[in-house]
Amino acid sequence: MNVRYVLFDLDGTLFDTSPGIKRCVRAALAAFGYDAGDLNRFIGPPFLDALTEFCGLSREQALRVKDEYRRLYGAGGVDECAPMPGAEQCLQALRAAGLTPAVATSKPRPFAMRVLERFGFEKYFACIAADDTPTGTGKAEVVAAALRALGDPPPQACVMVGDRKYDVLGAAAHGIRCICYASGFAAAGEYEAAGAWKVVTDFAGVRDAVLSLR
Repeated sequence: MNVRYVLFDLDGTLFDTSPGIKRCVRAALAAFGYDAGDLNRFIGPPFLDALTEFCGLSREQALRVKDEYRRLYGAGGVDECAPMPGAEQCLQALRAAGLTPAVATSKPRPFAMRVLERFGFEKYFACIAADDTPTGTGKAEVVAAALRALGDPPPQACVMVGDRKYDVLGAAAHGIRCICYASGFAAAGEYEAAGAWKVVTDFAGVRDAVLSLR
């Protein structure tokens, strides 16, 4: 079966949101006396997962940091972003080829919509699945929400495009292949260890990889 639906991650994939995320993560952790360490790690994964995995915080500690982070991010960090080079042209090419793009992001919906609408990207997507919960949604749950909104297509008709292992694993939970866009935030070997179907280095590569599955 040919691919008809393309699910895109947002942070680190469609958009470079790293300036605002990094600034607000550092400030939120510092407010509670924690060290952020390598800030690249926070681009892409569900935020609570990142806090527990990278900083060793308990869930209770992570929830407090998350609340402070969201306050700071909403106050201006969300606007410190830009589309990835070639992302819009890729979306236009996929739609012209008859494919249906969708968003599947662990970013809270208000923030995701603010980014997409600021740059006029929302018009490219049949649905925008995001984090609609107060405590955080895992990638597999977000992918499930996107699939429901698309009418539950078979996994063979879908492909995920992301930039971290969380995208690969979230898609794999539903039997969906993942194309990884190496935007610079993943650790060495992360894609291969997670089982990425293909790794590309620019959005021309994303376009060609997706179209090869038609």
